[in-house]
Amino acid sequence: MSKVYAGPERRRFRRVPVDFIVIYQVNEPLVVKMSIGWDTEVEAMMLDLSEGGMAVLTNYYIPKDTVLSLRFTLVNLSLSDQEKIRMMRIVGNVRYAILIGNNEYRIGICFTEISDSDKKAISDFVKLSPLA
Repeated sequence: MSKVYAGPERRRFRRVPVDFIVIYQVNEPLVVKMSIGWDTEVEAMMLDLSEGGMAVLTNYYIPKDTVLSLRFTLVNLSLSDQEKIRMMRIVGNVRYAILIGNNEYRIGICFTEISDSDKKAISDFVKLSPLA
């Protein structure tokens, strides 16, 4: 099964395929937080990114409406040296979780807490991406 979503486009924001590492931690609900680990940070592969959210590939089933804290480094090679690398800390809400095989899940996340400067950096990244 493909890791790339091939269904009809329902997003408000244009997305681009990426291969970034993202670290996430479950904020709530408590039952999901306990099943993964109280303060466990999990590494996942970001599959696509937009101003409004992302999709990640993970080995954990994360149910819809789970709140996640997300950390990742945005690397935008189109910018000047000082602006190429930006650390992001964002809170998001799981919109879907799809088993794609081999105990891997594609998780769609909608950003719910993001700074204006991070939102702009992601928007600029998407606009400048040749893959958009």
